[in-house]
Amino acid sequence: MFETLHKSKQISVIALDRLGDYIELLRIELKLQGREIGMQLMGFAVAGLFGVLAAFFVGVAIIVSFWDSDYRGLAAWFVVALYLGVAGAGVWLASKHKPAASAFSTLRSELKRDADLVKESL
Repeated sequence: MFETLHKSKQISVIALDRLGDYIELLRIELKLQGREIGMQLMGFAVAGLFGVLAAFFVGVAIIVSFWDSDYRGLAAWFVVALYLGVAGAGVWLASKHKPAASAFSTLRSELKRDADLVKESL
């Protein structure tokens, strides 16, 4: 019984000593993750803005090209179908590209390694 108490005291000392490392690692990972997400959001915002503008003007150009013909209505519906197709392709493409590494993977692996160490010592 005293041996178990002595081991648990040693483990608590190790855990308290590692707590500062965990906090520092968490701070670093939050900083890296925040910078990465910020750059991705900025890129997606710019791409989205210019994508919407390009799609709008392509649609207007198609409709204007057929304005004086009998196919004006058909051209307008073609533009709608084109927009729906591009939106569907965008959703499909976005669903195929998920991030490879999860956030805080380094911290998670360190905590798991320390938990395994604690299990072994008990």
